[in-house]
Amino acid sequence: MDKLQKLDSLIVLLMFALLPIDMINGVMLGNEIILPITIGQLFKLLIIGVLFFRFFIFNFKLLLTSCLMFLLMLLPSFYQMFTQLDASFLFSDIVKVSKYLTPLFCFFFFKDFITRQDPLELKQLFKLVWFSYIVLVVNILIKYIGLGYPMYKAGDIGSKGFFFAGNETSAMLIILTSILAYTIFLNKERWKFYAFMLFSLFVGLSISSKTAILGMLLLLILIPLERPTIKTDLTKLKKLGLTLLVSIPFVFSGTWWALKQSSVFDRLTYYWAKLDALTFIFSHRNFFFADAYKVYLEKYNLLEKFLGVGQTKYEILNNAKIIEIDIADIFFTYGYIGFLLFVFSLGYLGVQSWKISKFEKYNYTKFVFLMLIILLGISTIAGHVFSSGMSAVFIGLLFSLMYIKKNVVLKK
Repeated sequence: MDKLQKLDSLIVLLMFALLPIDMINGVMLGNEIILPITIGQLFKLLIIGVLFFRFFIFNFKLLLTSCLMFLLMLLPSFYQMFTQLDASFLFSDIVKVSKYLTPLFCFFFFKDFITRQDPLELKQLFKLVWFSYIVLVVNILIKYIGLGYPMYKAGDIGSKGFFFAGNETSAMLIILTSILAYTIFLNKERWKFYAFMLFSLFVGLSISSKTAILGMLLLLILIPLERPTIKTDLTKLKKLGLTLLVSIPFVFSGTWWALKQSSVFDRLTYYWAKLDALTFIFSHRNFFFADAYKVYLEKYNLLEKFLGVGQTKYEILNNAKIIEIDIADIFFTYGYIGFLLFVFSLGYLGVQSWKISKFEKYNYTKFVFLMLIILLGISTIAGHVFSSGMSAVFIGLLFSLMYIKKNVVLKK
């Protein structure tokens, strides 16, 4: 094993500690132990530092690209620092920028890692996903023995385990479940796939968020639909149609029954009765957007409308509230530069997965494209996807899977 492989193995090994560290972080915050920088933020900055060290030693172009992205996203913060003659908020803004950029940095890393096509190294990645999935699921299910924190304090509804950010827990479940479910499906273990997805749907119901429940339902339906192509024979289509005809009514009726038995059903019906459909779907984020847009028009100067105002001032101007729609928060915080960087990054990933899908030796490309659409949709409705410190590493891993070739053994 050469020096690069040893360093890469060390980086992946560090990533095994991500969720356990987030658990400790959640317990500390839950007990109001507030530090200048949380241990979760510190550990994620450590991982970014190690990634930058790797880029510096083995791929200096990636280091320059990553640093340039960082500087572009920090331009509004530098502008505020210059106009206010105050740098006290800069570190906080750096931490926030790192959340948005970590998925890209990790994508760069995992792409290099995967293109070596070493079966042992790839198995290490899937062990990381399995381990993280188990840690996440155990945290969510400990509510049934009276441990952990509820998703919603009012009414003690749902569960987020010992993690602090409930919405990020939902996104994390969708990302980890999708990788494992698709891998099981690729291995033609259909009944194992449906059993795994039904269990994950139960976990999503235990979280009791619309995002988690809808995400599990989408994966259950769309992953099997993703496989057929124009070349698919009639027999396979008939089998798929029969499977969907039987499974979809069963899954939806079972989910509806489970929802009606849970405490979250009362919460959902209460808000459904009080709100219009759009406000119910967006959980008032449509109003948050309208308020932020008004602030943008009235309180941003001409340069700030182009450049953004940085995270700290954005929150100050909006009374400590953010919209929780990723693309909108990015625009109001980082201006057109941040918005275009976000759009071009996702566009690049989409085009790249589409181009690679033309080569039959890659079998994760269509899955990556599907998950790009799903995550973009979730980030628009519920936010906390591309700005999630908890999920950032695994978003980068998910997108890099498009480079895995068919001849690599992926079974657990």
